[in-house]
Amino acid sequence: MQPAPSTFLEELVQSALARVRSGYYSVEGTRTRDRRSLVTALRKEGRVPLVAEVKFTSPAEGVLRKPVEVGSIAKAYERGGAAGISVLTEPDHFDGRLDYLEESAAAVGIPVMMKDVVLDEVQVQAAQRLGADAILLISSAFPGPQGKERLRELVSAGHDNGLEVVVEAHGEDEYRAAFETEADAVGINNRDLDTLRVSLEVSRRLLSLGLSGKPVICESGIRTRAEVDMLRRLGADGFLVGSALMRSQDPEEALRTLSVL
Repeated sequence: MQPAPSTFLEELVQSALARVRSGYYSVEGTRTRDRRSLVTALRKEGRVPLVAEVKFTSPAEGVLRKPVEVGSIAKAYERGGAAGISVLTEPDHFDGRLDYLEESAAAVGIPVMMKDVVLDEVQVQAAQRLGADAILLISSAFPGPQGKERLRELVSAGHDNGLEVVVEAHGEDEYRAAFETEADAVGINNRDLDTLRVSLEVSRRLLSLGLSGKPVICESGIRTRAEVDMLRRLGADGFLVGSALMRSQDPEEALRTLSVL
């Protein structure tokens, strides 16, 4: 019998492995959507590069928005100037669905990233088949030497499936290690997945290290234009924003407020 998880991250990992075993990610079909580069979109001039997230529930904040037609939200994000869209497909803690990824990808012409606890190649294949352009891998879900090797394998699996890969870090060691992988971009998660506490100080501290060579996306807890501008000055290349947009009565206008230069 598997021991009970002692942290939220352990709970996420156990749930993800159970879904893999259950066949949740074993989707059929052939991709028809052309690939778009998230990294290229982040570098496009003339706007603040925001990755807008489709997320109806947050474990830390509860229900953010009643589920609606996902394609309409994705289109609103695109009209609002999003560089890309992140879609939660994790059903057990975020009320995500694989259908949301497929619907979002079909609705827009900008890059779409699958956001989940990706631990297995079958999840990578599902992302590709459902129209994603990128996947996110959580460094802290791959502890120790064996975890480091497994992370490397999944980065390669992403590339083998034609996907860009964002490796997410929270601590300094993870952040430095992420730059040593073959990932296309590095994410800084301001939220501690063990405790769910969030602090923009995480981004301030890691950006101050001055590492370069990959675009850096700051994630979690970003709500205002002042915060975006502060992190841009420190060297952030992109920003993943979810809760602030999903809580808004007008996600398109809320995104435009954050993204227009």
